[in-house]
Amino acid sequence: MQVKVFEASDMASGLKMVKEALGPDALILSTRKVRRGGLGMMGRPIMEITAAVDTAWNERSDQVPPPAPKRAKRSRARLSVRPEDNSLTYDRIWQRQPDTSRPAAAATEERGDRIRDELSELRSLVQSLSSRLAGMEKAPPAVDRVQAGAGDWATDNDPVLRLLRARGLDEQTAGLVADAARREVTDPGALDHAALAGLLGRRIASMLRVDSDILSVRQTRQRRISLVGPTGAGKTTTIAKIAANYLHRFGGRIALITIDTYRIAAVEQLKVYGEIMRLPVEVVIRPSQLRQALRTHRNCELILIDTAGRSPRNDHELQEMATFLDPDLGIENHLLLSATTREQELLATIERFRRLEISRVIFSKIDECGQLGVLLNVHRADGTPVSFITNGQRVPEDIIVPDPELLAGLIMNDHRTGSNG
Repeated sequence: MQVKVFEASDMASGLKMVKEALGPDALILSTRKVRRGGLGMMGRPIMEITAAVDTAWNERSDQVPPPAPKRAKRSRARLSVRPEDNSLTYDRIWQRQPDTSRPAAAATEERGDRIRDELSELRSLVQSLSSRLAGMEKAPPAVDRVQAGAGDWATDNDPVLRLLRARGLDEQTAGLVADAARREVTDPGALDHAALAGLLGRRIASMLRVDSDILSVRQTRQRRISLVGPTGAGKTTTIAKIAANYLHRFGGRIALITIDTYRIAAVEQLKVYGEIMRLPVEVVIRPSQLRQALRTHRNCELILIDTAGRSPRNDHELQEMATFLDPDLGIENHLLLSATTREQELLATIERFRRLEISRVIFSKIDECGQLGVLLNVHRADGTPVSFITNGQRVPEDIIVPDPELLAGLIMNDHRTGSNG
C-alpha cells in the first residue's frame, strides 16, 4: 500500500489531487485542518489529507516480511505520518513481529487475510464519509419539512422563510405560515417587501386567537379576574392598568383584591394605585377571606385579584394558590408571561400553571424584545387566547387591547407602534 499526504485549500480540491495522484481506487485514511505560515493560530488554514492506494498486493502477499528484532511480545511500532513522508509504505507504517511458533507462510497468509478484511471495511467507511462530505459542500442547508406536502421551495434560501425567521418564528411555525402564503400567492418571494409583509401578516392573523372583551364593552355581570404567573412578570402593574382603563372607558365600580402577602411592597403598591383611582383594596391571607371579600363586593362590575409570583417548578406553591382560586368562585385566571423569557421556559410555565385552569394569556414586556415571533410560536403550541399585551411600565398607558391583525402587525413590524389602551 502506498501512502501519501496532500495539502489543499479545501476538501474538494484535495480529493481531486488524491484522485489524480493515486487513481480512483485511493482510500482516504484521515483528514484534518492545519495552519501553515509559522503564526500559530493566525496561520493560513489548509486541509491535510492522508490517502493510500492498495498496489500490487497479490505480488507481495506470498513474501515473508523480514524478521524484526526479538522481543518478548509482538508489538506495533508507532510511526507518525508527516507531509514530507510521501514515500511511506504499508510495511513501514505497521510492522509486526513474525510468529515463530508456526510456519512463516501460514502466518503471512493469515496476516494477509486479516489486513484485506480491514481494508475492505475501511474502504466502505471512507467512501461513505467522502460522499457525505461532498454532499455537505454542494447542498445548501435545508429546512426540515414541517408538514405533509411541504414543497421543495421551503429552504433557508427562500426569502419568505428568511423574513419569518428574522421575526423570531421557529422553524415549524415559519414553515406553516409560508405554506399558507404559498397557497394564496404562487410566488410570494416575487412580491416587494411591503406586499410580502402584508401577505404574511394576514396568514399570521388567521392563526391567532384573542379574547379581550374586558375593556371592549361594559360588563353587564360581575367579572372576577385573577392575574397569576412567575415572579417579576408585572402582575400588580398590569392590574392597575386594566382597572384604570376600565374606569376611563366605562366608569363603574371596581374592587381590587391581593393575596400577595409574601411581598410587603406588592401590597403597598396596590394600595397606592387604589388610593389614586379611589378604589377599595382588600388584603386576603386565607382562602376563606377571599370568599368573604367577594361577597363584600358583590355589587362591583369588575373584581381584579393580584396574586403572589410563583415558580412554575414549585408544586407546593402552585397547589397553595389553587386552594385560593377555587373554580367554584367563578374566577377567570389570566396567566401573565414575560415575552423576554425563553420559548421553552414559556411553554413549561404554561404547562405547570394548567392546574389553575388558565383561561387567557397576557404577554408583558414586549417593548424589551427585539423579535415577537415567540408570541406566535407559543400560541401555536398552546392555543390559549391572548387577552392583553403590555409594552412598558406606565400606568395606564402601556397596555394594548389586541386583535389578530394588530398582533400579526406587531410580529411582522420591526418598528412596533401598537395602540395603547
